[in-house]
Amino acid sequence: MRREPVSRTFFLYNTICSITIYDSDGDSDTILNGAKDLAFKIRRMLDFYDPESELGMLNQRHELSVPYEVSEELCLFISELLKFSKVSEGCFDPTIGPVVRLWNITAHRPKAPSAQEIGQARRQTGVEYVQCDTGKCAVTFLKDGMVLDAGGAGKGYAAGRVAEYLSKSGVRSASINFGGNLYLIGAKAAPDGTNFPWKVGIQAPWKKDPESVGTMELQNCGTATSGGYDRDFSDNGKIFHHLIDPRTGYPADNSLDSVTIVSKSAFYTDLLSTACFVAGEEMAEKICRTSEADAGYIFIKKDGTIKVSDQLKNYFKPEKVQKGMG
Repeated sequence: MRREPVSRTFFLYNTICSITIYDSDGDSDTILNGAKDLAFKIRRMLDFYDPESELGMLNQRHELSVPYEVSEELCLFISELLKFSKVSEGCFDPTIGPVVRLWNITAHRPKAPSAQEIGQARRQTGVEYVQCDTGKCAVTFLKDGMVLDAGGAGKGYAAGRVAEYLSKSGVRSASINFGGNLYLIGAKAAPDGTNFPWKVGIQAPWKKDPESVGTMELQNCGTATSGGYDRDFSDNGKIFHHLIDPRTGYPADNSLDSVTIVSKSAFYTDLLSTACFVAGEEMAEKICRTSEADAGYIFIKKDGTIKVSDQLKNYFKPEKVQKGMG
């Protein structure tokens, strides 16, 4: 007999997170407690803003050109970020920490930094100045002032690890939502025993009231959307958002308003949505093709057109006929 869904909701990664189990072989409450504990454990490893997190201690306590020992999990995580930075041709860069701290988007009253300040912060970045030895679980910084930032990857990684845990615990149907980073296990199971694909809406960017441009029908995959409208501020009449282009040190500015990625890997949905939004349409398509995630994408452009990759054309249903659907 099917049971009613059981959920846990909590605040993590500066956002609302929820895990809901719809069908499981085990005790859902016990499984959810373990899933929540795992999510918090990963946050304690990756929290860029917590000096006591493992990543925070690496950033603060490393010595120039001296290997700093970290856990195997953190070492493998950093190694993947460094590899993906090369695949993205610098559109994603985990060494952007000094620039992120300079913009300080989470401040009560953020302010745009000067060009000189941005230039100085960018001189403290560069993936070529970080060595990650996965055999010895050690990270070495080769330039002064470097700071690694897990933003654009942490929530997706946590969602993926929680999904693995749930599946191994006998969960057949569940949704994980970490601040818009979704992972969907199986099909959505109803109490009457029926199953059907999950319907995931895609938000119209920069709308005062929430509005959907369409829905995707998905199962057994992750999805994430990146857009500047999610977090922004105004300074001297100009709007700045939180998605910084590592190649310039300024918020990304191209033809895209939002990027939605669908992949079997929650980790890569997060990475790709960030990198593709920064990259712009043409390079974003190349990044999706060359990554190992076999990802589909939906681009919403500033002119209102929507571009859907071949992988998702049978799964995306627009709210209305869109101009320039591709």
